[in-house]
Amino acid sequence: MEKLVALSGVVKSYSDTSVLTGIDLDIDQGELIVLLGPSGSGKTTLLNLIAGIDTANSGEILVLGKDLSKMTDLELTEYRRDSVGYIFQFYNLLPNLTVIENASLGLELKGEKLDYAEVILEKVGLEDKSQRFPAQLSGGEQQRVAIARAMAKTPALIVADEPTGNLDKNNSKSVRNLFKEIANNATIIIATHDNDYLEIADKAYELNEGKLIKIK
Repeated sequence: MEKLVALSGVVKSYSDTSVLTGIDLDIDQGELIVLLGPSGSGKTTLLNLIAGIDTANSGEILVLGKDLSKMTDLELTEYRRDSVGYIFQFYNLLPNLTVIENASLGLELKGEKLDYAEVILEKVGLEDKSQRFPAQLSGGEQQRVAIARAMAKTPALIVADEPTGNLDKNNSKSVRNLFKEIANNATIIIATHDNDYLEIADKAYELNEGKLIKIK
């Protein structure tokens, strides 16, 4: 069976600083993967490589059977638009757009109908706040909008970078439960320093000195 994500010997450095020193990682469709490690360990770099935002110095990154290193800029743009939902720690919502407008962004970029965004908002429990603006929401609600935005375009892969790093304990638990619920519909990779994510992970790895160590 073809892996949804397959990394082999991936190396990444910036100037004279080595960040990833030979990463091997296979991810099956429908798996929820957790990457643990402290700030600065390279978790975000690894997510950005898989999401096609950054490029490796060497090694192979296959996603959906395609080698990202061989894609043109246009192909990478289409890959990010069509196949990847990215959830940021700081939400990255547009302040002048309503909740439903923020959730619909990915669908608009794909030229698809926006009705599905309303369905997703219901799944994340925000259907009654669709006309509010981000500033009118709590941190947990803003993060759920960000998750809805990633889900709405039905990507094959969702990557989340410290998605609960700015949330309190109750909101963090709510968002973790939401990831567990949506894991049936997409492959999810979560980078975090929160060990509580081990409870929902199918597999978990620690990033340490540029290497991945499987811990679950």
